[in-house]
Amino acid sequence: MSDPYVYPGTNILRNRLGLQDSNLLEEAERRAVSTALLILQMKPLKLPIGVAQLKATHKAIFGEVYAWSGEFRENIGSMKKWREAGYPVVYGPSTFIPQEMERIFASLKQDRDLCGLSLDAFAAKAAFYYGEMDGTHPFREGNSRTLRQFFVDLAAGAGFDLDWSASGVDEASRQRLYVARDQAAMHGKREELAGIIRTGLTAR
Repeated sequence: MSDPYVYPGTNILRNRLGLQDSNLLEEAERRAVSTALLILQMKPLKLPIGVAQLKATHKAIFGEVYAWSGEFRENIGSMKKWREAGYPVVYGPSTFIPQEMERIFASLKQDRDLCGLSLDAFAAKAAFYYGEMDGTHPFREGNSRTLRQFFVDLAAGAGFDLDWSASGVDEASRQRLYVARDQAAMHGKREELAGIIRTGLTAR
């Protein structure tokens, strides 16, 4: 299936800046996202946990760069990525994203948005929901950054601070997070991801 999100004949995402050089787009996106995340840190979104909040998070982070920010991917079928570790990650067809996300958030609501849990229990449950959302991969681009911010906000609502910075100090820590997420999303093995979340989790 052709990708409606890229410029014809390229793998470069259509963007508000009209950039068709991958290096220039990567740098512009990096600057815009860094600024957006700082703003969210100072002024978090005040929406109920749910689909609308997840979409608003994506839009707040990527709205300066992509016109389709804040919208679930459509008309693209499945997505496949290759990790540096040498294995593929396949995300499901875009057709099923809306109902999958509604299912996930309905379950999260039954779990009271993870309120009233211990640190360990929150980390375990958060790893489960992170894997479910990442496996659905609702957005064409920016899922990881959006989910990290979303789970920071989810943790705050449950009375915790979640700091992901330990997973970005070097390439080894970044790769560890990638593999942990992939294991949770593809195989339901969440222990490593839960451990990473627990490391960055403190009670308020």
